[in-house]
Amino acid sequence: MLLRNFKCLILVVVFFIFAYTPVLSKIIHVPADSSTIQGGINGAVDGDTVLVARGHYYERINFYGKGILVASNFVFDNDTTTIDSTIIDADTSVLGVADTGSVVVFVSGEDSTSIIQGFTLQNGIGTPYQYDDRSGGGIYSHSSSPVIKHNLVTGNNAFVGGGISCHYSSSIVSFNVITENSAGKTGGGISCHESSPVISYNTIIENSADKYGGGICCWLNSWPIIKKNNIEHNSASEGGGISCLWFSSAFIINNEVSYNSTKDGGGIWCNTSSPTITNNIITQNSAETGGGVSCSYYSSPIVSNNTINRNLANYYGGGIYCTHSSPLINNNIVSNNQSGHGIYCEPETHPVVCHNDFWNNAWGTSYSCPAGVGDTSWGTNINGIPCDSFYNIIRDPLFVDSLNDFHLQEGSPCIDAGDNSIAPDSDLDGNPRIVDGNDDDSAEVDMGAYEYQPLVGIAEEIKTFSISDFVVLQNYPNPFNPQTTIEYYLPKSSWVNLTIYNVLGRKIKVLVNDFQTKGKKSITWDGKDQKGRMVATGIYFYRLETTDYVESKKMLLIK
Repeated sequence: MLLRNFKCLILVVVFFIFAYTPVLSKIIHVPADSSTIQGGINGAVDGDTVLVARGHYYERINFYGKGILVASNFVFDNDTTTIDSTIIDADTSVLGVADTGSVVVFVSGEDSTSIIQGFTLQNGIGTPYQYDDRSGGGIYSHSSSPVIKHNLVTGNNAFVGGGISCHYSSSIVSFNVITENSAGKTGGGISCHESSPVISYNTIIENSADKYGGGICCWLNSWPIIKKNNIEHNSASEGGGISCLWFSSAFIINNEVSYNSTKDGGGIWCNTSSPTITNNIITQNSAETGGGVSCSYYSSPIVSNNTINRNLANYYGGGIYCTHSSPLINNNIVSNNQSGHGIYCEPETHPVVCHNDFWNNAWGTSYSCPAGVGDTSWGTNINGIPCDSFYNIIRDPLFVDSLNDFHLQEGSPCIDAGDNSIAPDSDLDGNPRIVDGNDDDSAEVDMGAYEYQPLVGIAEEIKTFSISDFVVLQNYPNPFNPQTTIEYYLPKSSWVNLTIYNVLGRKIKVLVNDFQTKGKKSITWDGKDQKGRMVATGIYFYRLETTDYVESKKMLLIK
């Protein structure tokens, strides 16, 4: 009797141990555990990883709503040749034409726990979305918000979104190379349709669209954040680099937009939209009208603190072209544009043009703009430089290199010559804006994409002008069990995201995703994932991201 009771007690203890032990995520190896990537996905559950060895896989894959990481060994070796050598190929000559012709589809409400990372995605033809038109040759994201990072998306085509299509989507699209894709209508590289994705740190090059947005098209009520991308050598009928049309208000900030070509809006084209275009280098683009930027019908964009240099327009507006629009154009350097005026305004255009430098544009400063624009006999600005009544100047901006390096040299007339009222917090380099660059005890924002950072005297603190004011401290204790504290300092108020990742790059838990005021911050992690489960012993990373700073550190959990 005693032995029987003891055995029952053991069974009860074992039951509770297993009942309250968290189920560890597993890694499904392809081709070792599954001969196909889709087979690995089918066998996975939320939290799992489908890890794909180098090889050429003729497949089309669907995440089916699963919160999983599908990745190549790039997540371990960080070697771009792994991306080149791990290919998912939707070639119709091998797979035939199917209803789903995209290489990857997210159509089941996937969120940021669904991640595709480290692949070459090629030869997709898109997924039918209306009237049999196909969307998203490489990746089609509909009513889903996955993470798409560190992929090569190439050689795909579709009617909408040759490379990637975001439709009712808030996807995160980062650190990808998107090249040689084509679209029959919109978005050779990326198309955003009624979507608000974050598109950042990508190289978007040599894509084409028959109509709108060779590199990126934002259309029909889209609100994407387009940040820190290199967008070059793309082509379209309107908007060689970026196109914003039909009530789309993108945030286009801190990009380099160059060597794109089109009929209207070589770099950026706006039509019936009001994007914010700030801190961009827009150079060597070409068009019939609007070599750099075109503000077309019923648009009211904010075009501020950009360097618009060496663009070409065969007809009108080498730098900026405006027709039937009401843009705000200030704090820009519009210079050396090789054909056309610095700014050209058609009738029924009502721009506000102030605090810009229009220098050495082929056909002159402006045409048919508000009375007084370009008439520098009016007076002088705060620095004593002749300006018009809107504080625009016509002076050599003194770039470090007028072809390749658009930082300002000491003594540039663009230093402290801008308007602080809508100045961004930081420049293209991430340095703080509105510093006293000419040592006159008055801090005004500079014109152009870069803020001049003066050499400081011994008595001054260099940290006043350095991004290093953002400090992320090592967590303590480290190693830890069961909890640890992470501290960081914000020199100014900012949006902050603090996230925990495992060694595979999988997101474990978001600790902070909010706007925070400046100062010292402290947050404790209790070793649990987003669903409240204790994670396993191992190495983890915490990553702090603000509007202009990113840093990661490693920590060790020991049980």
